[in-house]
Amino acid sequence: MTEPVDLVINTFERTYRRALEPGVVNMVRDTNRYPFARCVVLVNNVDDRAEATRRGERLLQEGAIDELRFVADHLEHALAMTCLQRSALEPLLHYSDGPLVAATLPGSPWFLYWDPEARLLEPCDWVTPALELMSQDTRVMTANPSWEAPNANGQRPGVERETIATRAGFALGHGFSDQVFLGARSTFAAPIYEQRCITRITYPAAHKAHVFEARVGAYMRHHERLRATSLSSTYATESPQGRSSYPPRGLAEAVRYVRNAVAVRTLRRLPWRPACLRHSWL
Repeated sequence: MTEPVDLVINTFERTYRRALEPGVVNMVRDTNRYPFARCVVLVNNVDDRAEATRRGERLLQEGAIDELRFVADHLEHALAMTCLQRSALEPLLHYSDGPLVAATLPGSPWFLYWDPEARLLEPCDWVTPALELMSQDTRVMTANPSWEAPNANGQRPGVERETIATRAGFALGHGFSDQVFLGARSTFAAPIYEQRCITRITYPAAHKAHVFEARVGAYMRHHERLRATSLSSTYATESPQGRSSYPPRGLAEAVRYVRNAVAVRTLRRLPWRPACLRHSWL
C-alpha cells in the first residue's frame, strides 16, 4: 500500500505561464512514477492574477490538477503555524513563502514540493524507496533526486562531498535544497525555522535575509537530521545556477555582505570546522 503524498508545484511570475500549459503538470506526475493523492498548484507573486486563475482553472477542468491555490491567501496562516514574522523573511519573502504555504496547507501527511523549472532526466519512482527509508531511519527528514548526474565513472563528486553514509540506494547527508524535496507536513509545518547556525551565511543573499532553504538547513544540522539523495534518479533545472544576483543596498547590507564573505573565506581555509559545517560543499 502506498503512502498518501501530495505533489505541490509552486509557480511564480517567471514560470507560471509555461508551468500551467497543458501537459507540463502531467509530465511532472508521470516522470515521478508515483500515484500522488493530489496535485496542487501554488501561484505566487504574479502580476496578473486573473490570467493565472484562467490558466489554472483550465487544468482543474481537465483533471490535471486537484487544487489551485494562491500563496498570498494562505501566507498569514503559514507564518502563524511556523512562528515566523513576515519581516524576518523580507526583502526576499518570495524565496520562502511558497514552501511554507506548501507545508502548512491541509492535505496528505507527506508532500513533494516541486519547482516547475525542475525535471527528472529519466522517469523513476524514487518516492517509494525514499518513504521506506524515512520510515526506517527517523534521522532522515527529507529526500530528493540527485541534482548531479553521474560522470563517466558513475560517480557524483558533488553529492559525495556532502555524503556521510549510503543506504538503500541513497546518499545521506546534512544538505538541503528547496528546488525539489519530499517531507512530512508535520515536520515542515512546525516552528523549526529560527535555528541559529553559521551555515546560514553560506547561502546566496544571506546579507539580505535568511530564506527557507537556509533555515531548514540550519535546523537539520543542529538536530541530527539528514536528507536522502536518490542515486537512481537525477533532476535538472532550466534556470541558471550561481550566486545571488542581489547586490547589497545600504550600509547595513554592505556590512553584512563583507562580514559574511570574510567569514566564508576564513572557514574554507581552516583545518578545523565546527560540526555543523563538516560534510559540506564549503
